[in-house]
Amino acid sequence: MTKRELILVELKDGTTCRMAKKVLRIFLRRGQVAKFKRSDGWFVVDKDQLRNPKDAITYSGGERRGAV
Repeated sequence: MTKRELILVELKDGTTCRMAKKVLRIFLRRGQVAKFKRSDGWFVVDKDQLRNPKDAITYSGGERRGAV
């Protein structure tokens, strides 16, 4: 896995780390993510609108989660 495939994430406990998209989805489901970096800035959980996981399969827009 290259650095380009990792997303910058801040957890609710204040820890900042990089994680794979699949791992990010797991942490989001567990409610452990405070925010994560997108190409257009930070996505803040419980403030910004998150893509519906059921729609993720049919989503045809550009990838906005910023790889670092």
